[in-house]
This record gives sequence, structure tokens and C-alpha cells, in this order.
Amino acid sequence: MVTYEFQVDETGSTLVNIIYNSSANQGSTWILVPKFSKWTNKTLNGEITDWSLSDSYRVMGFSNPFYEAFYFSFKSYNGRFELNVKYNHSLAAMIIEPNGIFFSPQIGFEKGNKVKITVTLPKEFIINQDEAITFGMFSNYPPTLIDQSRNTLSFNDIPETENLLRVEIGFKTKNQSAQLVKLHSGIFTFEVTPRYVEYARRILRFYNQTYDELVDLFNVTLEDAQIRFFLPEFTQLLSIGGYVPFVSKKLGDIHINVIYIRAVEGQIEVIALHELVHHFLWRAGVSPENLLWFHEGMAQYVSIEICNKMSYEGAALIKQQMKAGVSEVKKKFKDDFGFLQEWTPRHSPQDLGNYYIAAYYIVSELAKQQGGLEYYRNVFKLPRDRKIENNADLAYYLSIAAGESVADILNNWGFNVPDLYSYSSLLNEAKMFLEKTNRIFEPYRSLAEILYRSAVSNANQENEDMMRLYLALAILIGKLAPLLTLMTLSMLIYCLLLWLLKTRKVF
Repeated sequence: MVTYEFQVDETGSTLVNIIYNSSANQGSTWILVPKFSKWTNKTLNGEITDWSLSDSYRVMGFSNPFYEAFYFSFKSYNGRFELNVKYNHSLAAMIIEPNGIFFSPQIGFEKGNKVKITVTLPKEFIINQDEAITFGMFSNYPPTLIDQSRNTLSFNDIPETENLLRVEIGFKTKNQSAQLVKLHSGIFTFEVTPRYVEYARRILRFYNQTYDELVDLFNVTLEDAQIRFFLPEFTQLLSIGGYVPFVSKKLGDIHINVIYIRAVEGQIEVIALHELVHHFLWRAGVSPENLLWFHEGMAQYVSIEICNKMSYEGAALIKQQMKAGVSEVKKKFKDDFGFLQEWTPRHSPQDLGNYYIAAYYIVSELAKQQGGLEYYRNVFKLPRDRKIENNADLAYYLSIAAGESVADILNNWGFNVPDLYSYSSLLNEAKMFLEKTNRIFEPYRSLAEILYRSAVSNANQENEDMMRLYLALAILIGKLAPLLTLMTLSMLIYCLLLWLLKTRKVF
């Protein structure tokens, strides 16, 4: 029998009390203990005859860098052995008023033992009764008892086949709003509750450390950036790392999931950099409305590559996870990722994870073929006087930076983009006439510009002939705009003279 008792205080810090009981005369077993925090063990009855520490992979089948297995052999006294293990976890409950989530440390012990779990929250917290669950390897288990008088939850009906578990509990705080402080560093401002100031400062230092590299990569600067932590919905605890809202055609503040301050060093840095990259892409003219797949793919690729270069363990871990995810997505969709073209901020698909992985794969694979981050540095160094609003524009600039067309590569992945690169002479000629044609030559200059925009914005594989026609007409009208304007003015003057002569009854 293994008993886990979690005693949470009002700051979220938690005392973990583990009691192992056995009636066997002798035996051996293991319990997970923290790898980088102090823990104590006390034999309450019986005797430990031997012990050792082992990597968590040996007992879990997957590596958890924060825990290791405490193996021990024991003898009972009077048919009873009892061991008590204790440690503190300072971030077991994450709180941003008025919400909080308790997410237990890893529960782990040898299979075949019955487990009982109790969690006691302080009186200042109000348990959300429909937000309490224990996650096992095979199923999830609701509480067997919620004692509101003691603010305690018990989980006693967990089968002996489960030995690796986590408990998640949602709660409300009596304080309805958090007291926030503002931290300023360079162009960055972090609004944060005092309990997480240390972690906010860490992210600010990281942002300032990487800012110049992003400026060099995207060839733009930011005026300012606002950052804040957020607590996700109960059912989305680890499924969302961060987000930047896109409202009224503007990018909002950077939001970072506070639970990831508990993750391996480097994971929250990848998340934070991912969200910052969105601001740089927006500033560089890439539309998140029409090119969300490229926004997300670039944000993930750039953040992983930069953090991996900085030797963050978490970045290497995320890169491995993405690589495994790419293999699955390629197999599932058979390299047909055309669905990415329909992804917008207003359309959130059910299998969102596959969209992120597919977007990352395309961006990283193009980089692999063309020279890594340096390739995208060349893309954003290209002179532009307009935004990249669609896939045709994007493919065109990607091709220029590559020195060869990438349209066929994208179309082999299920996209539907024209090869604008092969029409670059027409595009450049049309653009040149638009730039040279004075605004006084209206409405013909505007008509030429409309034709040019239509050719580019509506371009796809099926209507390349129409695109070529529109570009040719744009060039022709651009060339003739002065003459056409003169002819139009002459005709207007002639008509006006005729009207004046007629009103004066000259004829």
C-alpha cells in the first residue's frame, strides 16, 4: 500500500508526504523521488537493508528529468514495514487570481501496490467540484470523496495496474483579481503577479538576449512588446504553451502558459520565443490572417533552432518530439498538406496539433534544402514595399531567396500556387511602370494597379493564363497611362466646349 498526501498552502507550495506500508517479512520495491530537490526518508517500522537511486527511464519506460527511482530492500518488524518519504514542491499549485490549478508532482511506485491519494487545499481556496481528476496510464479517475469542511479530496478507487499518476484540481481564490506589477526591460514590459516575478525576469533577460538575432533575421525592429502569464482552461493545461491574440487586424499581447515554468529549462524559452516571432513576422508584413500556417511553422522552427543553438535541454527535447510528430503526420496525410491553406485565426481545426506539426515540417524542410536560418534571413532582406498577403506572394519571395522556383515543391505538398517566379520579368515590369507612373495619370494608373493586384492575389495553378493576361494589361495601361489621360482630358475639354457653345446658342 502506498499513500500520497499533498498539503497545499496559500502560495501554491505543497508538502508531499508518501507512506509505504507492507506486511511482508521482507521485500524490495521503488518509489519516485525528486532529482533536484531535497527529500527525506524515515523508517517508521522495520529496517531498510539496501538502497540505490536509478534513472526514471528504467521504471517508467520514458525519461522524466525531474525524478529518479529510489530502490530499497527491507525487513519487517512484527510483520510490518513502514517508510515515510517527504519533500516540498514550491509550484504544485499555479495561481493567477481568481483561478488556480493544482497539478501534482509525478506519482510513481512499483506496480501491484494499492494507492490512496489525498489533496488538502487551504480554506482560502474553493474547489471546482467538476474539475478534479487523477490521470493514469490506462484511464482517468474522479475523486471518491470531496470533503468541503476540510477542503480535502480523496482518490481511493485506483486499480493496482496503475502506478504512474498525476492529480489535477481546479479551484477559485477568494481574491477576485491579482495584484500585478510591471517589469520593464528594453522594449519589453511584463505584467505579472508578484509570486512569479522571478520567472518573468528570466524571460525578459532571454528576450533581450535574443532580440538582436531576430532583428537581423527578419530585417525589422519592434517598437514595444507586452507580455503576461496566463492560466489555461482546466482541460487544456499542457496542450497550449502560449498565444498572441489577433483582433481588429492587430497583434495583441504575448501570453505564456504559467504552468511551463515547471518544465525543463528551455521549454518555456521556446514557447516565449515562438510568440515573439509572431510579432516580428507581423512587423515584416506576413499576414497571420491568410498565412497562419507560415506564421506558426516559422515561429516553431525559429524558436527551436535559436534555443537549440543556445544549448537548452528543453529545446532539444521539443525538437525530438516534433521530429517524431512529423513522421506520424507524413504517414497519416501521405505528404498532402494542402489543408494548411484553409487555416486562419477564425478556423481552429479539431486536430490542431497536426496542423502545427505539418507547418513546422514544411518550413524546416525548405530551410534544410536551402541553407537553414540563413535562407529565411535572405527572404526577409528582399526589398518590399507591400505585405505578403497570400501563398502566391510567399512562394514568389521564397523562390527569389532560393534562386530557383519552390512552387513545384509546395504544390507537391498539396498547395495550389502559381509559379510567379517564372513570370518575374512580367511582375517586375508591371511593378516598374506602377512606380514610375505619376498619380496625376488617373484613373488609368489605378486601373493598372487593380489589374496587377488581381493578377497576384488571385493567382493559382488553374488561372495562370488569366494572371499573365492581367499583368500584360497592367503593363500596357501603365505604358499608355499618360497618353490615355491626355486623350481623356482632351475629350472632356472638347465636350465642355461643345456644351458651352450650345448653351450660348452659337450653333
